[in-house]
Amino acid sequence: MEIKAKLSKVHSEISQINMLMEKNESGISQVGDQVKIQVTKLEASSPARKTQLCLADKQDLTLPQEQQRSVTQGSGAAAGEVVERHSVQNPWDLTLWQGKTKPETAGPLITGDGASWQTPQNSSPLPQEEGNGHGGKEHISLVSLTDLVLTTVASLKDSDNTNEAATTLAAILEDHRAEMKEKVSDIVDGIYLQINNVPEGSARRAALRVVCSLAEEYAEEVVSSLLRHSLPCDSNAAELWKGLCRNLEINAKVMWQLLRELKQRPRLQESSSSSGDGASLTPLAATRALSEMLTIYVCIGAMRGFYPQLFLALLTQVQYLVSLPGYSEVTRRECGQQNRLTTANHVSCAVEALKALLIRDRKEIVLPWMEKVGGWDLLSSAEGYLEGVLLLARAMVTHASHHLSGLLANTIPNLRTEDEEKTLTAMAFFVGLLRSKSVNKLLPKRTILGRLEEWRIDPRPTVRWLSLHGLGNMALHRQKVKQLQALLPAILVGLNETHERLVREAITALGSILRHHRDRVNISSICVQIVKTLRPFLDDPRDKVRSSAIGLFGNLLSGLNLKSKSIMQEQVLSSLVPLLLHLHDQDREVVESCEWTLARCNDFMGWKLLEEIFTMAHYDNQQALCKVCKHLVQRYSGRVHEFLSQSQHYLKSGQAPVRRVASMFTGFIVHHMDASCISVGDMSSLLSVLSDSLLDPEPSVCSVASVSIQQVKQVSENLAVTSVLISLRRLFCCVTSQNREKPLYEDSPFKRKRWLELQDSKIA
Repeated sequence: MEIKAKLSKVHSEISQINMLMEKNESGISQVGDQVKIQVTKLEASSPARKTQLCLADKQDLTLPQEQQRSVTQGSGAAAGEVVERHSVQNPWDLTLWQGKTKPETAGPLITGDGASWQTPQNSSPLPQEEGNGHGGKEHISLVSLTDLVLTTVASLKDSDNTNEAATTLAAILEDHRAEMKEKVSDIVDGIYLQINNVPEGSARRAALRVVCSLAEEYAEEVVSSLLRHSLPCDSNAAELWKGLCRNLEINAKVMWQLLRELKQRPRLQESSSSSGDGASLTPLAATRALSEMLTIYVCIGAMRGFYPQLFLALLTQVQYLVSLPGYSEVTRRECGQQNRLTTANHVSCAVEALKALLIRDRKEIVLPWMEKVGGWDLLSSAEGYLEGVLLLARAMVTHASHHLSGLLANTIPNLRTEDEEKTLTAMAFFVGLLRSKSVNKLLPKRTILGRLEEWRIDPRPTVRWLSLHGLGNMALHRQKVKQLQALLPAILVGLNETHERLVREAITALGSILRHHRDRVNISSICVQIVKTLRPFLDDPRDKVRSSAIGLFGNLLSGLNLKSKSIMQEQVLSSLVPLLLHLHDQDREVVESCEWTLARCNDFMGWKLLEEIFTMAHYDNQQALCKVCKHLVQRYSGRVHEFLSQSQHYLKSGQAPVRRVASMFTGFIVHHMDASCISVGDMSSLLSVLSDSLLDPEPSVCSVASVSIQQVKQVSENLAVTSVLISLRRLFCCVTSQNREKPLYEDSPFKRKRWLELQDSKIA
């Protein structure tokens, strides 16, 4: 009986091996041959026992049911050991047998001669029990299932196996997805490498469903794995990101994971490659991944759920990148396709992601508006980034007001953080949102003004600049004159700043008050208060400040009551010489501002010099300046001394064109005035200053000065006339002495030729 049991055990092993041989398992076939040889040797070593076995009754050789079960289990374990020790040619079938089912055997049936073995042909698969041999679940989840999934995905390249492979993948994921967490990265990496070889259609959708199924359970692991392949984001990675968008629930989970990464600060060396610090590059990869997802319409639901957070996160990412050392406007423009991982390229990708977000939200109108005002270029530059944020906030207020409450709610917590870039971005966006009436209704005005006042005394110039911009936006809303006057002192303080940007912002805020409230309320008192503070800035050495101040001066001349009008007339006369002389300024914006403001002065004062003003602004026309000076002398003879005194100051200007026209202005005023309008001492002082101009390095200035000196000398000679003649001249409104020759100056080398010459050339 002992021999029967051993022989039965061996026959059971052979039965298992035979079934594997039917599946073309060549490695196991070799082992089967070795086992058969061992059985043959055993039978040959004892012929008597062989004969005994052959003559034995069939019932005696039949094993009890309990023994059959034990033999079958032992054979399974032995077969498992054999499989592990030998390589397998077709791991798919073997892995499926190990991890999913095993053949059911009823034990070997021995014929009378012991030479014929029969194995049941219809063996139904049964789930493998835990703990049987080496086919446990732990072993399956870590090794076999990963290989099976990737092998099955690879088989999708064959169109004949698409349905079978898809069914197999679905079954594996349904039964074993909970066990795959540790191998998610390997599976995603494998699919990423193969997805481009899988034909489009049902085969590729089956491969993408694997990633989606894993993302449903392990969104963080899937996103982390894909991000490693998304810098740069090639077609394979883009295909996987887009595939994740097609399931709404998974889309939301994936977008949440991307949002978490976008909130991190990227760290990038300009000379580094993509093999740098993975954690510091992850936000950059997340930006590219989000751009790919936003190209799919299905993502709109998840996108709108996270819209404020995504919008601000992308905006902050741009700030992080443009603040990196070495980034500048030059590097941004020189960025080319040959170096796709430069900081400039990352900035461009972040801005494009922001545009894609707006497009997917159907706010395409924001894009051309930002392009028109130069907002995208400002946003992509280190120097103009915050101005770009202000413009973008303004566009959102105008075209995307339904998002303002969410954007405001997500902006306020970032106003006080240790991250300076994030705080500045939040401040700029918050200030930009103050243009909206709804934002001013959501937050108490006292709270907003308190925050702006706090920023106004901040030691950082940028924060003070944002405070002034915020005050200007607050002044845009409908309110009483007393409320406007309450804002005025804080804005006027900005004019005393040493930084040009802050002074210009204060001037812009004052202009906003005038433009938006002149037609609604009487702001004459505010205009008078502003103009008294503004006068020194008409001669500011900074071109942009000078231009802004001159433009604001022109805005102050309308909508005034009678009392304020008389005060403003005095201010116009005291500012007239700077305005006239700056028509020859080297900065074109200053010239345009002077032309516009002098036209307003002409209307305000009732002059009829508009043609002369336009001519002086564009052409070298001595007749126009002569006519203006004659008008001033005749109408404001009591201010001749003031006019000459102011012109002397410009004889020492840093701009040669201004020095030249100042000397001409002096000569024409002296030519038209009466000698009694100025004292001998003042005349000597004027002559001395003009004599210094003879040493000017610019020849045209010297030439003009010599002509004006002749005019002054002629007037000095007339001072010897009797007091009676002086009294008579006063009766005739300072009529010019007929003995005085009209000054004739050379053509200006700084401006176009005379108007008439230009007209002749046009006719020709």
